[in-house]
Amino acid sequence: MKPAPTVTIIRSGHVVRAGKTVAFRAQAGVSLRIRATVPSVSRHRLSSSYGYAPAHGYYVTFFVTLANTGTRPVAIGPGDFFVKLSRQGKVTTLMGNAPYSGASAQLDTTQLDAGETVSGPLTFDVIGPHGTLAFAPDGSPAISWTY
Repeated sequence: MKPAPTVTIIRSGHVVRAGKTVAFRAQAGVSLRIRATVPSVSRHRLSSSYGYAPAHGYYVTFFVTLANTGTRPVAIGPGDFFVKLSRQGKVTTLMGNAPYSGASAQLDTTQLDAGETVSGPLTFDVIGPHGTLAFAPDGSPAISWTY
C-alpha cells in the first residue's frame, strides 16, 4: 500500500532569478528540486489555429521541472504556482484567457513518488512581461523566481 501525499508546510522562502534550480525542503521526508525557466512571452494566442489572445496583454509561459528528492510522495500541480506583478497582484493559470491560450499542453496535477520527475509548461495571462513566479504549496511563496 502506498502512503498518501503529504501536505507541505513552508519553513522559509528563497528568491532567485528565473532559470535557476532550487532545492526545497519541507517536513521530514519531503524535498523537491524545482527549476523554472526564463519565461517565453507572447502577445498572441499560442497556437496558429485555435485559442485566444491574452486578455490582459501578455502570456508568460514557464517550463517547470519538479523532482521528488525526498522519501514521501508529494501532490503537485499548477495550483501550487502563481505569478505576481506589482500592478496586477496574484495571477493563477486559471485567470484571464490562460486556459484558452492555445497552448498544446500544461503541467498536470499529479502525485510524484520518491525519485520521480515531472516537467511541463505553465501559462499565465498578465499585464506585463516582468514579475515573479512563486511556488506556494501552502499559499505563501516558498520559492520565487524573478523574471
